[in-house]
Amino acid sequence: MEHDKPLTIIIVDDDEDDRELLRFLFNQNENFELIGCFDSGMDVIEEILNKKNIPDVLVIDMYMPFLTGIEVVSKLEESGVAPNMNKFIISTTINNSEQSKHQNNPSIKFIKKPASLVEINDLPGFILESLNHSNNMRV
Repeated sequence: MEHDKPLTIIIVDDDEDDRELLRFLFNQNENFELIGCFDSGMDVIEEILNKKNIPDVLVIDMYMPFLTGIEVVSKLEESGVAPNMNKFIISTTINNSEQSKHQNNPSIKFIKKPASLVEINDLPGFILESLNHSNNMRV
């Protein structure tokens, strides 16, 4: 996927350490422009639906207080506000039943939360590769 400008990205994770690590990773990658970093699903819904700050990519933790990542993504999908936004739901465990509900939606992808330093450093590249693969499949 070739871009004239970086992909905009919003990160959502209730764990401060994870959020800061993701912020660092994506700020260091010239293919991404971080436009938001939030600790709750409620805040990102406000940002996207009401403020219309719509990123190219949303990286959101699956398990958070009040709203899970999938609940946030479902609300965003229902709104129709961001039909082209790519949504990556990250979690230490992958819930197969949740994943199967969204298997026919190419804009929603589930990623196992990186556990090693190598996996963490590879996350921006993995997301780019996934987006490239999705775009090639749609041609």
